[in-house]
Amino acid sequence: MEIIFIITSIIIFFIAILLSFQTYKYFKTMWKFKNRKKDGSEDDDFEYFD
Repeated sequence: MEIIFIITSIIIFFIAILLSFQTYKYFKTMWKFKNRKKDGSEDDDFEYFD
């Protein structure tokens, strides 16, 4: 019974690490998007959001 708990814990830990990394990438991109120059010179980096 303990082995199931250990395997489940490892899987949940791995999922949490993966979600944390994806969240970090998303917020970093959004921070750059929010603070971009107003003249549109940096818009090539944000084709995904257009």
